[in-house]
Amino acid sequence: MNDALTITRKDLRLLSRDRRALVILVALPMVIIAIVGSSTGRLRNDREQRRLGLNIEVADFDQTPTSRRLGGFLAAFENVRILPVPVTESDLATRMPELKSSIPNGQADARIVIGPTFESSLQQLSRSELTAPETGPLKDGLTAIDVHVSQNELADPLTEGLLKALLRLSLQDAMLPILAEKMPVFRGAARDSVIPEPWVDSEAARRESKADIRVYQFLVPSYTVLFVFFLVNIMGRSFIAERDMGTLRRLKISPVKPGSILIGKTLPFLVMSLTQTTILMVTGKLLFGMSWGPSPWLLAPIMFCTSMSATMLGLLFSTICKTESQVSSFGNLIVLSSAGISGCLVPRAWMPPLSQKISLCTPHAWALDAYGELLTRESPDLARITLCCGVLLTFATVFFIGGWLRFRNDT
Repeated sequence: MNDALTITRKDLRLLSRDRRALVILVALPMVIIAIVGSSTGRLRNDREQRRLGLNIEVADFDQTPTSRRLGGFLAAFENVRILPVPVTESDLATRMPELKSSIPNGQADARIVIGPTFESSLQQLSRSELTAPETGPLKDGLTAIDVHVSQNELADPLTEGLLKALLRLSLQDAMLPILAEKMPVFRGAARDSVIPEPWVDSEAARRESKADIRVYQFLVPSYTVLFVFFLVNIMGRSFIAERDMGTLRRLKISPVKPGSILIGKTLPFLVMSLTQTTILMVTGKLLFGMSWGPSPWLLAPIMFCTSMSATMLGLLFSTICKTESQVSSFGNLIVLSSAGISGCLVPRAWMPPLSQKISLCTPHAWALDAYGELLTRESPDLARITLCCGVLLTFATVFFIGGWLRFRNDT
């Protein structure tokens, strides 16, 4: 065992200096995930989200029919999403000054704070002041009726002007019942006025947000599995280099057992694979907002079994190839063809039934099934994940035995 650990430490030092391998295994997958995600229209930063629509926070301290109508008519405009800010009467003294302040860079473009005297302030206005707001107290803004608007720090003048226009139009519809009380001519309009839903509920907004990042629940594990199996090429080049330098031959004629040699040669790549997978999963969560599912701890056995299968396939492949050109040609053929048929590039659910059955001949498909069960279901089936991990370890065992036999008989 000491001999295997010595070989492992030596190979880990060599791998840490191989920048090309690090780029292929870590940087390249992140770039591809970002590009593919962007092409599907899902990768959007906060500023891009604001350009696609207007997100307005509404804090309603009045809680009257008129204030609810104001939020409802605002939400009725296309590409406007109202985000409710839960407030209570006890929050009036503590939270209202804070909510009136400017909004830091975030999801909301603006915030509307409806004060507790909103409806009563409207009722105190005369008929002329309600119908001609440009000449009355409203000419200087909406603070006269206890409505306060805060802009995002990065809001542009166009967004500010659009918000003011939408707010005034919504206010005209919201105060129709008050106008009807003062002017009978408006009673028909007030009676026929349909009050839209005040705003989207928080649960619906949460589901919409989840839908925006759902694509990464497929992309991140798919490309993680794809690039985990790129170890085939890297391990093949490593064995070729050792063979060309005569290191493998000297190890084989030494007292070190073949099993120790193979363990020492494969452990560094297993460590590299686990490190790569961990980095990609953490990156997927931090940069792309993907979820780790309801039981994140289940990621550990899936990652380990997938890495074991990929590493042992790389071992078998390394004992078969004899030249650098064979590694490049056959390695890429194996990696890309197995990735295509297994569902790394296209979801297996989109494939014909026969192709779905054939894909189960690859370890990639079982790894993707395990990730899909964990990351896309509210209640993952533990038995299914266990089965997938068991099949992956079976692949790893078969690959290791094949590699061990090839290595032992190779002169």
